[in-house]
Parts: sequence; C-alpha cells; structure tokens
Amino acid sequence: MEGQTGMLTILYGASVLLMILVPVILAAGLRRISSAPWLLFGVGSGTFVLSQVVHLPLNQWLADLGLLPGTVAADVPIVQTALIAGLTAGLCEELARAGGYALLRRLRPAWMRLQDAVMLGLGHGGIESMIFGGVLTAATISSLLPLIGADLSGFGLTPDQLANLEAQLDSLAAHPWNSAFPLLERIVAISAHAVFSLMVWKAFTGAGLRRNWFYIPLAILYHAGVDFAAVYGMPYLKDQTLLFELSFIGMLVPGYVWAAYQIRLAGRTVASAEPVIHAVPQSSIRSELAVYRTAVGKELVQLWRTKRILVTGAVFLVFGMGSPLIAKVIPDIFKSVEGMEPFASLIPEPTAADAMVQYIKNLTQFGFLLAVLLAMGTVAGEKEHGVAPMILSKPMPRWAFIAAKFTAQSVMYLVCFALSGAGAYYYTWILFGPLDPGAFLLVNGLLLVWILTFVALAVLASTLGKTTVSAGGIGFVLAVFFMLAGSIPRYGVLFPQGLLSWADQAAQTAAGKTASSALTSALAGQIYVNGGALASAVVLIVICLILTVGFFEQQEL
Repeated sequence: MEGQTGMLTILYGASVLLMILVPVILAAGLRRISSAPWLLFGVGSGTFVLSQVVHLPLNQWLADLGLLPGTVAADVPIVQTALIAGLTAGLCEELARAGGYALLRRLRPAWMRLQDAVMLGLGHGGIESMIFGGVLTAATISSLLPLIGADLSGFGLTPDQLANLEAQLDSLAAHPWNSAFPLLERIVAISAHAVFSLMVWKAFTGAGLRRNWFYIPLAILYHAGVDFAAVYGMPYLKDQTLLFELSFIGMLVPGYVWAAYQIRLAGRTVASAEPVIHAVPQSSIRSELAVYRTAVGKELVQLWRTKRILVTGAVFLVFGMGSPLIAKVIPDIFKSVEGMEPFASLIPEPTAADAMVQYIKNLTQFGFLLAVLLAMGTVAGEKEHGVAPMILSKPMPRWAFIAAKFTAQSVMYLVCFALSGAGAYYYTWILFGPLDPGAFLLVNGLLLVWILTFVALAVLASTLGKTTVSAGGIGFVLAVFFMLAGSIPRYGVLFPQGLLSWADQAAQTAAGKTASSALTSALAGQIYVNGGALASAVVLIVICLILTVGFFEQQEL
C-alpha cells in the first residue's frame, strides 16, 4: 500500500508541477520567436483573477437562487447547469479580457500586436492552470491519498457520501495514469484561452471597436459553448476521460483554424506599423544559461564578501541551538521567580515537542522579516548606485539578472536552514532525546519553501521600488498581505501560510508525539499533508519572478 501511495504521489506531483510550469515554458517559447513583453503574462493573469472576483460570487448567488446546484437545489437539470455555468464563465472572463485590452490600448498602444494577444492569453490560461489545475489538484490528491486503505466507517458520512468517496479512492488507486489527464485538460484550456484572447484582440484592431465590436460577444458565446459542452458531457463521459478530452479538443478545432488563419494573415501584412511574430535575433539558450550561472556565482561571492551569508547563518544557528535551550529553561525560570513557587508544580515537564514548537515559532516570527530586509536592496540598491546598468551592459539578459539574485538568496537560506536544523537537532538530542530525522527534515523543507515565498515578494518589491527604503516598505506590505490571506475562511489553508500547520504536525511527529487526526482515529499518527499550500507557494514564487522580470524589462536604467 505504501508503494502504491508513493507512486501516486510521484505521478500526481509531476502532473501538478507541470501544470504550474507549462504556461511559463510556453510563454518562454513565445519570447524566443517574438518580442512580446513578459509583463503581459502578468496582465493576462490579472484579468483572470479579476474575472473570478465576480464569477465565483455570481455563481454562488445563482446557486442560492436555485438556478445552479447547491444547498437550495441539489438536483438541477444538467442542461440548465451547463448553460448557466458556461454563460457566467464566458461573460466574466471575456469582459475582463476586453477591459484589459481597453486599458492597454489607452496606456500602451504598442502592446496591441498579435504576439501580445497570445501572451495575454497564455497569462490568462496560465494562472488558471496554476490555481485551478495545480493548487486544487494538489489539495484534492493530498487529502485523498491518506484515505487509501483506511477504515472509512468512522467518518460519520451518509451512505451516499461514503459510496462516492469509496468510488473516488478505488478509481484513484486503480488508474494511476489518470494523473496525466488533468495536465492534458489544462494544456487544452490554455490553448483555448489563446484563441479567446485573439478573438477579443481582433475587436480592438483595425478600425477599432466601433467596427469590430462583434468579436467580443462572439468570444463570449464561443467560450460559453465550449464550457457548456464540457459541463454537459462530464457526467456521461466521466469514465471515459480520454474521449472527454478529445471531445473538448473537437469543440476548439474551429477556433484553432481561425487563429491559424489570423497568424498567417498577420505574417503577410508587410505594411504593418508593428512587426508580427518573427524570429528575433538573440543569443542562444546555452549562452544565456552560461551568463546566468556566472551571475549566480557573482551574487554568491557578493553575499560572502558583504558577510550577509555569515551573519544570516549565525542568526539561524542561534535560533536552532537556542530553541531547545529556551524550552528547557523556561520552567526553571518560572520556578525561580519570587511568588511563583505555588504554580511551579503546574508547569509540565518540557519535552522534545516543546523544543520543536519553540524552533518553528522563532524561525517564523523573524524569518519573514529577515527575508524582506535582506532582499529589499537586491535590485533597488544596484539601481540606486548605478551598478545595474554596468552589469546589464555585458550583455546579460534581464531574466538572468533577476533569476540569479533569487537563486543566490535561495542557496543562502538553504545553508542557513542546514545550520539551524543541525543546531536544533543536536541540542534537542542532548536535552530531550533524538528526533525522527525524516520528519525533522520535512519540517525544515517546508519552512524553507515558506520563507522563499517572502524572498520572491521582496525581490519583486525591490524591482518596483525606486530606493531601498521604498522597496522595503512595499515588500513588508506584500508580506503582511499574504500572511493575513492565510486567515481567509475556507480558502486560507491553501495559501502558503498553510505550510506552517503542516510543519507543526511534522514537528510533533519528529518529537515522537502522535499527530492527532482531524477526522477519525483511523488516520492517527499520520501527518496532515497540505499539498495545496505547497503548490500555492510554488505558484506565488513563479508569478513573482515573472512579474519581477516583466517590470524590470520596462525600466530605464
């Protein structure tokens, strides 16, 4: 059973990672053949997020009215559900996309080329793939995998709910290669968004919106029709996933043909004021990677010469060694305080679990501040002192400049966590007894990913800020925002802050304390795995780096 669970974890983990990275790979490929700005990927992502701010509450309101399945009406005709769900998706997403084009036409009319429309579509469909594909798939699979082989009778489920859950688990265990279908669905959806983006773009080209306005309602109806077919066909083809995906692709064939014609037509437009997609003279990928490796080495040397890596490593080492010591001496401190003697017996004897609680508390309370403070000058400082223009004149691609800084910071924190982990493990062993190495390694890995999200936010803030001080302020605001987002009801657990709950349970397991199950004793002793929070942390890092490169490309140095 453990071998099967491990294989499913690997397969679905790879699928989730690809759902996050494939949009970036496609956008990078587009960049190799055109000059579409990276920032448009972020704009496309923003239009999708804004559309969902309206789309999700709208669907909930319609469910409360009984027009969509929900607590008011559980059994709604599938035709009605497919029709309404398709229309709401088409209206919200395509109108948001049209709003993005209207804003671009006003502020950056040069970004209204065909390749720019494709990049917008990749951003729109890409963030959907990352969130609804990567994050939600990771959250669902990580919650189902521990239930394989468990006794489900104690969960308090109704017979229908229990039968549905058992069917899901049987399908998950019997068909491990189904892990490829969510990825295939997301790739098809990304291509669909590229088509829809071109249709809405067509409304803003040529003579303008007055002449080509009909492309917007056409995009809405086409989007609604594709979603209608997907929702309507799902109950009938749920056991034939490949056939369902093929039917989904079939609905998009007319759009593919139309998009290919538009690309071919644009390629023939010789007299156009703006260039169409074409081969852009640039250095090879191998040479750019070589420059990136050189830049990473330069950043690491700078961290060493400025003593930042030494100081940060010393701070983490003190946190690591000090956490078990603090847990050990706090009861003795209380006992030594005059007047506290009657309460001394009420203080429990400290254990390795208390040392782990103190370890996580120390690193999380100060870790994000260190991440913001140390990274806030990575870009802003070099812009202030005129170093950035000198470096970029070598020449160095701007993506390599940004990626090298994040990579060097990541290496620094990897070393710091190795030091803090070694110190905490050694002193906990001396004072309380040995820890479980695997669970303790998991604790440090989760905390490392958590702190890297703040590093990515700080690097973005350092690019946006004109000075180091302003970059620090922006970074602090962004960090606090995403920390508070972890408190949002129902959805907060899927933000990177959810990694801390996972780390807490892993720490208790490392200390030999049985982790409690939130559902039933059948899962007692297992660590609660929050795959959604891990995936969202990766998504946040990726999006921050894309936005950082996008903004940095547009800055005059």
